[in-house]
Amino acid sequence: MFKKLSEKFRSQAEEKTLSDQDRFKWRIKRNRQLKLIRFVSILLLAVFVGIILYVSYVNREYTDYEILTDNDRRDAEDAMYEPYDGNVIKYSRDGAEAFDSNNNAIWNITFEMQNPKIATCKGYAALGDFKGNRIYAINSQGEVGQIDTKLPVSSFCISSQGVVAAVLEDEDVTKINLYSAAGELLAQMKCTMAKSGYPADISLSPDGMKLCVSYVRVDAGSLKSSVAFYNFGEVGQNEIDNYVSGYDYPDVIIPKVKFLNNDTAFAVGDGRLIFYKGSQKPVSIQDVFLTDRVQSVYYGAKNVVLTYKATSDEGDSGRIDVYDDTGKVILTEQTPVEYTDIAVKNDGIIVYNDKNCEMYDYSGRMKFKGDFREAMRLVIPSKSSIRWTLVNRDTVQGVRLN
Repeated sequence: MFKKLSEKFRSQAEEKTLSDQDRFKWRIKRNRQLKLIRFVSILLLAVFVGIILYVSYVNREYTDYEILTDNDRRDAEDAMYEPYDGNVIKYSRDGAEAFDSNNNAIWNITFEMQNPKIATCKGYAALGDFKGNRIYAINSQGEVGQIDTKLPVSSFCISSQGVVAAVLEDEDVTKINLYSAAGELLAQMKCTMAKSGYPADISLSPDGMKLCVSYVRVDAGSLKSSVAFYNFGEVGQNEIDNYVSGYDYPDVIIPKVKFLNNDTAFAVGDGRLIFYKGSQKPVSIQDVFLTDRVQSVYYGAKNVVLTYKATSDEGDSGRIDVYDDTGKVILTEQTPVEYTDIAVKNDGIIVYNDKNCEMYDYSGRMKFKGDFREAMRLVIPSKSSIRWTLVNRDTVQGVRLN
């Protein structure tokens, strides 16, 4: 206190020795210094409070949820559900519909299919009958077009631009056709076991410009897989059959390939997880050799999730490995949840079955652990990490974690 009084008297004494003009300048300078000190003090306090709130938020574990909206539904027993750009698609043999978390209808179509299959990419969806010859292309406004393939469809995928790629079965030749959403044939590729092999899986980049195909064939009495990339843009026009890059994997079967985004794709096979990058001609950037047998594969826009069954050493817990888009493991987690699905977000994963649920961030922190109040079929996270949509045949709920 005496020090502050001394400084005050010294400042007043200095002020008395100054001329009127200098005294005015001195006061302005002094006021600016005081304002700066107050501003810096308030800023430091705000930063300190912000750090405390952030740390509290990051480390908070939720154990329950509040139901914000609850709308009744009456879906048939054979109804199936698929996430759709933050909303939900329900489909069955008789048709399909899309609805939001408030159960508001977005679109609906009717059809008759024996074994309906679905593919989605952002706001586009494709629905077709396995071994049938028609695919419906749909966007947020409803049906865009119907694709009549004439040949039986074994698999298909769709891009965020509405381009559809379909594997078609012929007697001696398998075809991979590309169509516009309106049904126009854009490109056609022929595959034979002797030349390329059978297309086990296909994936379009979200922009619809690149196609990844996993081929399986017999070579010298043993199975062999190849992963090929085709570019249907300007770069690919200069290449034979639009083929721009590819890799062979002897004694390996690769049943799964997928574009995470326009520049990144991955492939999963027997004991292998491979990542590819490239805006025009994708190249292999990481080849991960897996020691355990993969049970299931999930993915998001930036991450790949592999799950494994519990071993005797792990007791009742299974294992989950999460990779980023460069092939680096960013999370390994043991979980006792007997999951039926995993939702992959940019900041973490939601592991759940019809009764139990766990959510982890990519630092391994448990963000939620709890039970559903009634059996649920589908969990759809929103842009907010604490708001979800829960779906079953009887209800669709918008909830907030607490």
